[in-house]
Amino acid sequence: MGAEHLDLRRSQATVALGLIHLGLAIVPLVRHPETATQLVPWLATALTLASISQLLLARRVRTLRVAAGTLLLGSALLTLAWATPTSTHLATILGATWLTIGAIEFGVATRLPRTTDVRFAAAAGGITQLTLGASVLLWPGISAFTLGVSLAIWLLLVGTRTLIEGAHRLRSDTEVEDARTRRWSPRLRIAGSVAMLVVSALAVASATLLGRTEISDPGPFYATPDGLDGATDRVLRAEIIEPFVDGATAYRVLYRSEDLRGEPTAASGIVVLPDDPDVPDGGRPIMAHTHGTMGVARSCAPSLLGSAYVPEMWGVEELVRSGWIVAAPDYLGLGTEGDHPYLIGRVTAGSTLDIVRAAVELADGDASTRFAVAGHSQGGHAALFTGQRAARDAPELELLAVAALAPASELAAFIEANDGTVLGNLLAAYAVTAWDRAFEDIDAGTIVNPAVAQLLSRIASSCLASVPEIMGLLVQAELLKLGFLLDPIWSTEPWATRIAENTPGGERFGAPLLLVQGERDSLIRPDIQRSFAARLCSNRQQLEFVEVPGAGHLDVDERAASRVVAWLNDRAAGVPAENTCPETPSTGWDVEQPRERDLQDRRWQAAQIGGAGRRPQLDTQPTPVAGSSSTAEVRSRSRGRRRTA
Repeated sequence: MGAEHLDLRRSQATVALGLIHLGLAIVPLVRHPETATQLVPWLATALTLASISQLLLARRVRTLRVAAGTLLLGSALLTLAWATPTSTHLATILGATWLTIGAIEFGVATRLPRTTDVRFAAAAGGITQLTLGASVLLWPGISAFTLGVSLAIWLLLVGTRTLIEGAHRLRSDTEVEDARTRRWSPRLRIAGSVAMLVVSALAVASATLLGRTEISDPGPFYATPDGLDGATDRVLRAEIIEPFVDGATAYRVLYRSEDLRGEPTAASGIVVLPDDPDVPDGGRPIMAHTHGTMGVARSCAPSLLGSAYVPEMWGVEELVRSGWIVAAPDYLGLGTEGDHPYLIGRVTAGSTLDIVRAAVELADGDASTRFAVAGHSQGGHAALFTGQRAARDAPELELLAVAALAPASELAAFIEANDGTVLGNLLAAYAVTAWDRAFEDIDAGTIVNPAVAQLLSRIASSCLASVPEIMGLLVQAELLKLGFLLDPIWSTEPWATRIAENTPGGERFGAPLLLVQGERDSLIRPDIQRSFAARLCSNRQQLEFVEVPGAGHLDVDERAASRVVAWLNDRAAGVPAENTCPETPSTGWDVEQPRERDLQDRRWQAAQIGGAGRRPQLDTQPTPVAGSSSTAEVRSRSRGRRRTA
């Protein structure tokens, strides 16, 4: 009876210990550790509890269980003995411990009774320990916050497994195990083991993805040249991007612009010149193509992608065929040196107007000073501010039209609506980082949880470009759900004032505006866009507001591209624009199958703009233009090539 009583007490202690594991797992998630020193007590406690669990489970394969328990206890003591640990030190201790425990668990699995559920559970435990150990060792620049989350996940998994095993033994020890218990115990073991494998696989996959997001230097083309203050040419450097689109020559350009303080700086982008030698009287119109969110780091410049960026430039082929010169700014700080003014309207508008000027210069007589601007998401925000500031900042240019597709319009409402979501966290992380760098009265430390400061810095260094980078960013944005902003940023000063200053729609501009919204957009919701449209109408802005049925945020640009290009062609051809104010938004666009009459009208309009009906032959070996070429040489080569195409 003594041995049976001891086994019963051990089983009861195992169940209690499993519950304690689960309770302790909540601590790092609620009280976010900001430093490694703050994490040490919880880490040491967790390792000690896990050590006791191993000893309580040591009915079978006692030697290996005791070895595992001793290792865990030794790691706990080492953690406490380290005078000034860093997150990297703790990650090394924890990762090495989990890897070793994982190997021991595999040894345990080979010595357990030959039942599928018991062996599978032990093997799954070993794999979980191995993958979690690998994830914390692979995680680049792991912070105390991220390490605390990893510890919480481990405690949840280990606690659940300990609880299930303790409950099973308790039923056996009290002789109340019936047929139903015998049937459900194996299923519960297998289900828990599968959950452990899935979670651990996600952890190591996340660490691997984050390890592949290291940013690279944009290269010498993007370096700011000497003597920028005295430069007279708008174009500082240009080189051909090949291939790009048929019927045109694309240039990566470095051009002169101004930063937030009005100081001269270099900006980069892409200019696409049609190859058709028939230039209309007065020159070709220019379309400023403003891009959506790519990131706030130098390496996030769209022009760095070269020809790989073509699929993201909605409508570029149709624009070229219609005779437009396309000028696509990277925006300041993307590609070039300096800080990127993310969602800062005045500066983004300035770099957009300046690339229009650069395109006029690069085209060397083939371009007119008439231009339109169109963009999606962040690019829609840039397009709206470009429209507002064009007459004031670039009086020598004639604004034909503005098209904004799912623009970031009512910023306060947009931020509040997406507060705490994955994409909301990601975009807010970009904005907080960029505004902290740009504005002297803005301090991210007053609004951001200090525990996630290092995570925020890593997000700011990554781009929405390749699939691994995007997946890594989404993982980090998911972690921000545990604690990001200390107060509502949309109503906290001085953030609220800066948000209001950079919300478009405060000034009416003379050119017609096309506002396109996806009916199923869950990021920038239709009700927010309708509110923005109503405000524009109250300001007597000439507006055509269209909602595209079935379109979301990420596909509204592609689905509406042909109709937007047709609308721009109308404006360039002098066709009066419709005005939907104060009516409800139009939903009459058939974005899938434009009518034949529409196609005929677009061909006629294109002919009026610049002979888009002819498909010029493309020289497959264009003359390269070196990055060090002078502006005059670039213009000379560009003009000569297009005249002989």
